[in-house]
Amino acid sequence: MAPTLPFRDINVHASPSHYAFSSPSSPSSPTLVVDRPSGDLRLHDGKLLGTQRVSSIAGILGIIKLRLDKYIIVITKAQPMGRLKGHMIYKVIATEFLPLRERPLHDPDEDTYLSLIKTLLKTGPMYFSYSFDLTNSFQRQAESDTSAPLWKRTDDRFFWNRFVQTDLIDFRTGGGNAHGFRQSLGQQPGMDPYILPVMFGMLEIKNTSIKGKPLTFVLITRRSRHRAGTRYFSRGIDEYGHVSNFNETEQAIILNDDSSSGLGGFAGDLGYQNGKIGGAAAQERQVLSYVQTRGSVPVYWAEVNTLKYTPTLQIRGVESATQAAKLHFDEQIRLYGDNWLVNLVNQKGRERRVKEAYEQLVKSLVSAPTEDTEADRVTREKFHIVEPERQKHELDRLHYIYFDFHNETKGLRWHRAQLLMEQLREPILQHGYFRGVDPPAVATESKSGTDRRLW
Repeated sequence: MAPTLPFRDINVHASPSHYAFSSPSSPSSPTLVVDRPSGDLRLHDGKLLGTQRVSSIAGILGIIKLRLDKYIIVITKAQPMGRLKGHMIYKVIATEFLPLRERPLHDPDEDTYLSLIKTLLKTGPMYFSYSFDLTNSFQRQAESDTSAPLWKRTDDRFFWNRFVQTDLIDFRTGGGNAHGFRQSLGQQPGMDPYILPVMFGMLEIKNTSIKGKPLTFVLITRRSRHRAGTRYFSRGIDEYGHVSNFNETEQAIILNDDSSSGLGGFAGDLGYQNGKIGGAAAQERQVLSYVQTRGSVPVYWAEVNTLKYTPTLQIRGVESATQAAKLHFDEQIRLYGDNWLVNLVNQKGRERRVKEAYEQLVKSLVSAPTEDTEADRVTREKFHIVEPERQKHELDRLHYIYFDFHNETKGLRWHRAQLLMEQLREPILQHGYFRGVDPPAVATESKSGTDRRLW
């Protein structure tokens, strides 16, 4: 059974009583109706008469409620960024807000809120695809249920517009919100094509060829929707284990990425011959992927903004953050396996307290920690390593490495960063990368390779 994918074309019709959304390429699909001014949702079979067509849109970003009104946020312009495994990827270029009420007078507060959100949407890099799950790494995609609707396959952390999609998803899953109370309406699968997941972050796709063989370089950074914020306003961890400004960066190479070869899944390690990629199945589409994650130091800390150039740094007791840190690293280990915690902050000055708090936290999490410090004539401490003495429990899969990056590379001596890479050489080789293969025009069961991360 083919999966339900978001509509690629949506027409918007408006009337004083409602907005109607329908896909001209899918005339048999129900029309989504948003009643005005309540914001109640319903699906209508067939076209609605007596409404005026407003525009064609690329998708519905979501519905947001501000101080006085609700607004439907629609994507009015999207720019193609390239293809991944034959799937076109788009960047959000322009959005529009459709108010549910007609306000005769402008409210200064409401206008300010709208202006702030519009600025965020205009400047924030957001990407989506109608048929490819951008929120999941290639390995997680290989292990997912491709028969499910696209929005159900997403990684909740990187489903950036998940909050403003709440009304649509609640209606889809059987809960309506009518005039302030929930009303059970049953499952509404007809809503699936209207729910479009969007990723926030960075994406680059570069196509080239080597000896006539197609080759695609891909770099994707997915920003978590949890505890997001600007650098000085959001730091540390919260009680749910979410760290500030968490990102997952995936570097991938796709071999033989010919868009005409179809939209297949992975078929495991079928292309190896004598340890080399390729061989008899030279035209297999192959994905080689490596993933890293980053996030704020997982203790309770903040930088208090004042009129001074350098904010005051405050750290609460490490003990109070231990439970939250356990939640965070439990998820990290479940998703990524062993974690190498690479800390690059300054070991002197105001950042020293953050470094020491991080090391104290790791020592409290792992069993019988052992420490090793390596220094040279350039700096007192070049490396500081915390490792569990013996494997006892799940959190012993944490491995802490501090590298005095700023001191070691000062004076434009960037080559000294190689010292860190040498320190990480063994774990990188040990844990490898993910490799998936698509046999030409063959649908097979997916099989994953190795998926490891540095954090």
